[in-house]
Amino acid sequence: MPRLILHVDMNSYFASVEQQANPFLRGKSVGVCAYVSPNGAIIASSTEAKAKGIRTAMRIADAKVLDPAIVLLENEPAKYRTVTKRIFSILSDYTDNLEPYSIDEAFVDISKTVSGYDQAVETAQEIKQRIFDEVGEWLKCSVGISWTKFLAKYAGDISPKAGILVIQPENLAEHLERPVTDAWGIAKGMERRLRGLGIRTLNELRQADPIRLKKILGLYGYYMWANVNGQEISVVTKGSVAPKSIGHSYCLPRKTTDHEYLDRILYKLCEKTGRRLRERDFEANRISLQVGLISRDFLQVSQTSATPLFTTEEIFEAALHQFNKMDLAAPVRMLAISVSSLHSVSGQLSLFSNSFKNRSLSAALDTINDRFGEYTVRRGAMLGTESLAHDRIGFRKTVSFIDHTD
Repeated sequence: MPRLILHVDMNSYFASVEQQANPFLRGKSVGVCAYVSPNGAIIASSTEAKAKGIRTAMRIADAKVLDPAIVLLENEPAKYRTVTKRIFSILSDYTDNLEPYSIDEAFVDISKTVSGYDQAVETAQEIKQRIFDEVGEWLKCSVGISWTKFLAKYAGDISPKAGILVIQPENLAEHLERPVTDAWGIAKGMERRLRGLGIRTLNELRQADPIRLKKILGLYGYYMWANVNGQEISVVTKGSVAPKSIGHSYCLPRKTTDHEYLDRILYKLCEKTGRRLRERDFEANRISLQVGLISRDFLQVSQTSATPLFTTEEIFEAALHQFNKMDLAAPVRMLAISVSSLHSVSGQLSLFSNSFKNRSLSAALDTINDRFGEYTVRRGAMLGTESLAHDRIGFRKTVSFIDHTD
C-alpha cells in the first residue's frame, strides 16, 4: 500500500474561533486584525465577510467600504493557540506521525492505521465530527487525502470548504487541470517562467520533460515536476519543524524619530524574540534589523555576532548598535527584528562571566512569566510599553504540539 496522508486545514480559523467563543458573532461579518486602526489590515475574515469580498491583508478602511457593519476584533493569539492544541490532540489519536504545518494546518500520516482510501475518508469524517463535538460546533475544516504530502495539501487547498477531497492515481490528471498557481509553492514569479515554457496548467507541468525543467529552472523545476507526478519529495515529519529564524515586527502607532520612544519598542521586540528563542532552547549567531520609514524607504542591516545571542539584553545590545548607526531621514513607521543561524544552546560559558549571570536571570524571569503571565516581571526598559507591540501570530507560525499522552 502507498502512504495515506491527510491534510487537515481549519476554515476561516481565527474568525471562527472568535465566533465559537462568542455566539453573538455567529452569522456576522467578522474581521480579525493585528491592530484595529484605519490603516490596519485584516489577518483573518469569517465566511460571512469573505462572501462580501473581504480578504486577508485587506486594509480595514477598505473592508468597511465593502461592509460597514463588519465586526473588527484585535487578535488574541493565546486563544487561538489553546484551540489549536485541542485540535492537534485529537489528530494525535490517529497517528504517531503528526506534523503541525501552521496554526491552522497539519499533516496526518495514517498509513499504519488504515488500509485504503475508503477507510481514510472514514477517518477524516470522524476527525471532523470530533472537532465539532469536542472543540466547537462553529469550527469547520477541509481535509485533503492522497499518497504524498504535496498532493494531500493540494487536495486540501482545492477542496470545497468543510469538505473532503481524495486524490488517487486514477483521478490525478482530472484534479491537475488547474492553473499552476493553485499548487503549493508556485507563486506569480514562477508562473511567469513556466508560461515562458508553454506551461499554464498543472497537467502541462506533469507532462513536461523533467530534464528540460531542471536545466532551465534548476533543481526546483524537477521538484515541481516530481510533486505533480506523485513522487514523494518530502515526508511527514513528526513534531514541529525547527524555524530558520525567529523575530517580531511592529507598525508604530506614533511615527517618529524619537530614539527614546523607538528604543523602548525595540527592546520589547527583542524581549519577545528572546522569549521565543529561549523557549526552544536555541541560541542565534546572526541578527537582522529592518526599519521602515514613512517615506516608504527601508533600512536593513544584518550582522553576525562573535558570541551566541540568547538573552534579551544580548539581542538588544546587538540591535541597538546597528540602529544607532542608521540615518533616520524620515519618521519611523515600522520596526522589525529577527535572529537566525540558530542552534541548540551550547552551554560553553564560564561560571564567573556576566553572560552566565545574565542567562540565569533570564531563565528565572522566563519561569515566572510562564507561570503567572507575560510581563508579570519585566525590566524597567519596557515600562510604558504595555499597550505597544502586542503578541502576534501568523498562520504559518509553527505551534508547539501537545501530545495526548502528556
